[in-house]
Amino acid sequence: MAFYIIFRGGIIVSKHKRLIGVLLEYRKLKRRVEAIDIQLEYNQQAIDYEVPRVQGGGSCDPVYDVVERRLDSKLAREKEEKERIIDLIEVGLGVLDKEVELPLIEAKYLQDSVERDNMIYNSSSFPYSASQYYRVKKRALEKLEESIGDLI
Repeated sequence: MAFYIIFRGGIIVSKHKRLIGVLLEYRKLKRRVEAIDIQLEYNQQAIDYEVPRVQGGGSCDPVYDVVERRLDSKLAREKEEKERIIDLIEVGLGVLDKEVELPLIEAKYLQDSVERDNMIYNSSSFPYSASQYYRVKKRALEKLEESIGDLI
C-alpha cells in the first residue's frame, strides 16, 4: 500500500521520505566527520598508543586508558558510518543529469537552508515552469532512490 504526500503542483510518493531526510542531513554529516577527524587527531597526539610506556616515572591510570581507547573506537565507528552515507549520496548524485537534475537537487536539499519549491522554480537559476520543476524533481528523486535508496 503506497502513501502519498500531496503538495501544490504534484505528488511525491512517501518512499522518498528517507532519501530526502538523508539528503537534508548531507551537510551536517560532512561537518560531523570533520569534527570527528579533529577530535581523533587531537586524541592521537595527546596519547600515542604506538609509543611503549615507560615504567616508573609518571603516574598511569589504566582505567583512563581503556576509556580513552573506547571513545576513540566509538568515534571511529561513527565516522566510518557517516562517511559511508556521504559516499553513497555522492555516488547517487553522479547518476543525475548534470545540467537539470543535479542543480535542482543541490538547491533543494543540499544547502544549509531548505528552500521552498516556489523559491527555486521562480529563481533565475531554474527557468522552468512549476509543472516542469516538479517533473524534474520527481525524476531526480526516483533516480536517486533507484541507485542508493535501499543502501541508506
